Amino acid sequence: MKIENKALSDASLLNFSPKKNGAGGDFGALLKTAETKKPDAASELEAYLKKPLGERVAAAIRKQLGISEEEYAAMTPDQKKAVDTKVADLLKQKMDEEVAKQQAKASSMQF
Repeated sequence: MKIENKALSDASLLNFSPKKNGAGGDFGALLKTAETKKPDAASELEAYLKKPLGERVAAAIRKQLGISEEEYAAMTPDQKKAVDTKVADLLKQKMDEEVAKQQAKASSMQF
């Protein structure tokens, strides 16, 4: 005796009623809620990656200087300008050091 799988699945779907979650919503609603909520770390990473590279670098250097994003945001325009100048100076210094390293490496490899 051959039983049609499609007929069985259609019949079982007729009697199937989705279980409700604790909030009283169905799976679709639960899935939609899960899609809109993200863990804090994932949300922070996504926001960080959406920032332009220059802003990320500046924020990293300010952090090295001991200045949090909240502290920076609360500064006066003159204070921000002074910090930005310091950040630019440090960034230029790091870039110059890296260029010097690359040049030294390149010159040592010449025959």
